[in-house]
Amino acid sequence: MSWTLAGNQGSGMSFGIRLGQTQEQRQLMLPKMLQAIEILQLSTQALVARIEKELEENPVLEVEEPKVEKEPEELGAEDLPRDDLGGEGPRPGPGEEGPDLFGMIATRPETLQEHLMKQVGLLELDPLELETLTFLIGSLDPNGHLRMEEREVLSILGEGAPFQKALEILHSLDPAGIGREGPIEAMIAQIDPAWEDAALLRRLLEEELEELAKNRHPKVAARLGISLDTLQGLIETFRGLDPAPGRAFSRNEPPPIVPDVVVRLEDGAWQYYLDDARIPPLRLRPEYERLAKDLRTKGETRQFLRSRIQSARDLMRAVEQRQETLGRVVRAALDRQIPFLEKGKSFLRPMKMQEVAEAVGIHLSTVSRAIANKYVQTDWGLFPLRDLFDGGRTVGGGDRGGDSRISIKEKVKKIIAAEDPKNPLSDEAVVQALEKEGVHIARRTVAKYRSECNIPSRWRRKKH
Repeated sequence: MSWTLAGNQGSGMSFGIRLGQTQEQRQLMLPKMLQAIEILQLSTQALVARIEKELEENPVLEVEEPKVEKEPEELGAEDLPRDDLGGEGPRPGPGEEGPDLFGMIATRPETLQEHLMKQVGLLELDPLELETLTFLIGSLDPNGHLRMEEREVLSILGEGAPFQKALEILHSLDPAGIGREGPIEAMIAQIDPAWEDAALLRRLLEEELEELAKNRHPKVAARLGISLDTLQGLIETFRGLDPAPGRAFSRNEPPPIVPDVVVRLEDGAWQYYLDDARIPPLRLRPEYERLAKDLRTKGETRQFLRSRIQSARDLMRAVEQRQETLGRVVRAALDRQIPFLEKGKSFLRPMKMQEVAEAVGIHLSTVSRAIANKYVQTDWGLFPLRDLFDGGRTVGGGDRGGDSRISIKEKVKKIIAAEDPKNPLSDEAVVQALEKEGVHIARRTVAKYRSECNIPSRWRRKKH
């Protein structure tokens, strides 16, 4: 596998909608902007899968193979111009069938982001609302949960970003429960206030799940002040709620993590490589380009081909911009983390995305998107690119000035590792243990960090 040196010069990628644009212009930009944002945020593995789907869907797009010139005597019938693809041979006469271009399109399943942005396209939003909402949609995890807190979003988009308004809009979109903090919040959002037992069902989700998991139905019914039959009805309703409303749009289990960037010390200097080898080089099929330009091609077919050609060009440009932007961001970030590369993760220096954004000359939100879902292979292991910036974020500090996310995650892992497996700690108990170490964070933050460390919930950790 070959790798390309990161850090090429260029203008990078920029996303935004100008105030002077009309609503119609903004609506026309949405699909292209969404695709560029989606491509930038994809890991290399996910990008390859996305390209493969596009190759199935778009008949004018193909992988550019290395050119191998044949000797004249080796040319066969397969090398001659094809009559049905715009060559110089005879064209179909009246009543004869040409190529079934429309039938060549494969249907690509709709992604969660595409499903949501279709709905956004029908709304009247100002540029800041659209930018913020688009960012939130791009930040959803595969389950449809939004794990980013307001302060984190504002640190990326700026204090003027209408986070609460955008979040309110996101919560109003289909599927119900989208954009909530986690599975419990997603299910609560799906409760119709008009339901007769809506208040009881909410209490069941907020207060009694742990007891339900232990099958203590009589105790739960007594605490709620209801009969066992009523409780059973609540449980049936509860089972109809979806804790992961975005999961229906996930087609496959995620593949094993592989690095998007590899760092090597070569001749005394650190070199950063992007995994370009797995990204297939794309081109337009020349026969379809000829057909699109040929005035003898039927109007409907020409219009269709031009649309598909433009779509293919947009994809190729988005992939090109992704590589250029990712390379520049990686180089700027890692150049500022040489002690980490030399000595290990505990030597991550405080660094914020704004610092890299200013160095590269792009918007802070573009840096955030570029490092999303990407991993870097170093001498110290495989790490999310986002970890490079965690040293610049202090949380739960109190009088001590704060700890980085990474250090708090390590504390959470150590606390849980030392628990009694027959009586595992709740997230609230972990909060209390952290407070004894001078770290003050919310229960939901502990739950978030635990999830990011792939540590299951208390119920699933319990050993009988």
